[in-house]
Amino acid sequence: MPQQQLTLRIQIILFTLAACAICILMIDQYRQGLYPLVLSNAIGVPAFLFSAAYLYINRDHNPALWVHHILIILLSLLALYQLNEYPELMTHYLYALPLFSFFCLPILNATLINVAVAFIMTAILWNQLGWQHGLRSGILYSLFVGSAFCYAYLTQVKQKSLRRLALTDQVSGAYNKRHFYHTLDREISRSENSQDPISLIALTIDDYHQMMDIHGRRSISGFLSHFTDRSRSIIRAGDEIFRLEEDLFILLLPHCPNDGAIVLMERIKRNLQQQSWEPIAELSLSTSAATWSTGETAQELQKRLLQSLTKQQKTTLQLAAFTE
Repeated sequence: MPQQQLTLRIQIILFTLAACAICILMIDQYRQGLYPLVLSNAIGVPAFLFSAAYLYINRDHNPALWVHHILIILLSLLALYQLNEYPELMTHYLYALPLFSFFCLPILNATLINVAVAFIMTAILWNQLGWQHGLRSGILYSLFVGSAFCYAYLTQVKQKSLRRLALTDQVSGAYNKRHFYHTLDREISRSENSQDPISLIALTIDDYHQMMDIHGRRSISGFLSHFTDRSRSIIRAGDEIFRLEEDLFILLLPHCPNDGAIVLMERIKRNLQQQSWEPIAELSLSTSAATWSTGETAQELQKRLLQSLTKQQKTTLQLAAFTE
C-alpha cells in the first residue's frame, strides 16, 4: 500500500475516533453541568465526521489539504475558547493539539498555528491564573510543539531518503528501471497533450563484462558512479539518466526533437570517450537515439531505441572485423 494511502486511512480512522471521544467527553461534561463546554464541543463532532467523510469519498483523488487546515484551526479556536472559560480544567487538553496538527498538516503550517496558540494560551492563563502559571504552561506547550516538530521533520527526512533509495540504482547513482518506466509514461502523457517532442538516448558500455572480469566489481562500481556524474554534467537541466541494465544507460530528454537528440548524443559520446577513466585505459560506447512519435507507447519507443542500438553495435563489430 502506498505511503499516502496508508496515511489517509489512518487520518480517517483518527478523525472518527476523535468524534467518538468528544461525544463521550460531552456526556461527562453534561453530567457535571459544564454546559458551555458541551455546546462548544458539539461543533467539533460534525467537523471531525465531515473531515473523515470527505477524506473517504475522495480517497482515490488526492483530497485537498484545506479540510485539514480548517479542522485544525477550528479545533484551536474551540480549545482556546474553552481555556478562557475554564482555564484550570482545560489546560491539559491543549497539549494534544501539537501531535494532532503535525500529523495532519505540513510542518511549516503546523508550526505557525502552534506558535500562535502558544502565545494566546500563555496570555489567557497569565490573565486568568497569574504570570507563573501562564509562563509555565506556555513553556510546557512549547516543549510539546518542539518535540512534535522534531519528530515530524525527522520522519519527513527519512521518507525522502527512502523514496530516493527506491528510485535510484545503488551502484551508479542513476535512476533505476522502475523509475524509468514511470517517468517515461508520465512524459509521454504530457507530450500527447502538449505535442512537445521527447527523445531517448541509449548508451551501452562496450566490453563491460570483460572490464568486470579484469578490474573487479569494486573498481567498476566506482567507475559507474563517476560515469553517471559526468553524464549528468553534460546533459541539459531537466534531462534525466537511468540505468536499465548493467551496461545500459538511457537518457530521457523532454522537449528535445530528433535533430537535437542526435547532436547531444554525439557530444556525450565524444566527451565520455575522451575522458580519462580509472582503472579503464580506454572507454568505448555504442549509442542510439529515438524520438517519440504520436500514438507510440512507451514500450514501442523503448523497443525501437534498443533495436537501433543493436543495429549500431552490429555495425561497429563488422567494421572492427573488417579492419582487422
